Amino acid sequence: MGPKLKLRVIGGLFSVALALMCGSASAEVGVTDDTIRIGMFGPLQGKVSLYGYPINNGPIAIYKEINETGGIHGRKIEIVHEDGDCNPQKTAAAVKKLIHQEKVFMIHGGSCSGAVFGGIKEIKDTGIPFMIMAATMDKLATPTVHNIFRPALSGSADGMVMLEFLATMPGVKRIAVVRHSNDWANAKSSKFLAQVASRGIEIVSDEEMERKATDATAQVLRHKKAKPDAVVTFLYPAEAALYTRDAAKYGLDVPMLGTNSVMDIMDLKKRAGGLAPVKKFYSAAFVQAPMGDFKTAAYRALMTKHFPDDRPQSLNLYGMGGAYAILEALTRAGRDLTREGLISALETLDGTYAGPMTCTLKFTKDQHEGCIGGTMWTLSADGNSIIDVGPTYRDVK
Repeated sequence: MGPKLKLRVIGGLFSVALALMCGSASAEVGVTDDTIRIGMFGPLQGKVSLYGYPINNGPIAIYKEINETGGIHGRKIEIVHEDGDCNPQKTAAAVKKLIHQEKVFMIHGGSCSGAVFGGIKEIKDTGIPFMIMAATMDKLATPTVHNIFRPALSGSADGMVMLEFLATMPGVKRIAVVRHSNDWANAKSSKFLAQVASRGIEIVSDEEMERKATDATAQVLRHKKAKPDAVVTFLYPAEAALYTRDAAKYGLDVPMLGTNSVMDIMDLKKRAGGLAPVKKFYSAAFVQAPMGDFKTAAYRALMTKHFPDDRPQSLNLYGMGGAYAILEALTRAGRDLTREGLISALETLDGTYAGPMTCTLKFTKDQHEGCIGGTMWTLSADGNSIIDVGPTYRDVK
């Protein structure tokens, strides 16, 4: 080999090495030639695990389905799970692990609002794209944060769905309210409380209930004495079940409304000890119909296909809208995928299919709340199924 040829070969090899180094340096975190790593977190063990895998598995079924068709631009979705335990400190640790150790491209997770808030600072500071799974606390995504998106109802929008429904219920002019004294309940109740009087409805009793309470006798008896036409609850599922159980015990037999945190009324019935406590219960929902309804038959089939050992349930539907938004944005972002490219693509979604959700999704640069509409659910007369009533009252029993 002559000196000139040798130099050309060495120079060529150097150019290839340099190109590889530059390509490696410019590759986005969490993206390879054939995979996109998406982080998920939630309560995966213990009593609150009901809001972990059942919710996360809905989007995972959608991601598995797209993987079977070749993925997005030749890349398949890879899910990395961490346990946040519905605890702010544990969720903060889970988020940090996903970002810094697992090096995911983005995060799609979170069902417990207070816990999600524990990880928000890290998410904001790193700029990682974050699609909220099902957490509703307003301040998670309001005011708008560049890298945070929410496809489902915010807390205040949830409260307004309840108010719109309440205002159409015949004969309801006097209501009692029971709520937690925390940021979660304040987000859901503040706008409701501010506007309820403008609908000609009077609050005759307003009670607080602490988290992990074991008795609701005092709240129920004060409500009963006030003689309301209906009761509005801003409570987590365990406390909502406690209140309804004690209301039935002491003869407070009026319609009751709950937030979308209790839209799985079958679970509420089980917690409350049977049908009697929840026979007149209505819950806000950001999903157009429960699992088992003809409107969700396709999603039931999807869950059965990808999780054949699990019972399909309404919780599976909660995060699906976010998954469809992510897939559409990944498609629009193209093969040369970056985090900023994904964020920009999300901000172009308008009328995007959102699976079982009550509306299509729209995000803009200034608006990262994708859906502000909802509906109301209740139990059938026999208590064996959940019925979508709609956004305004109608007699379905």
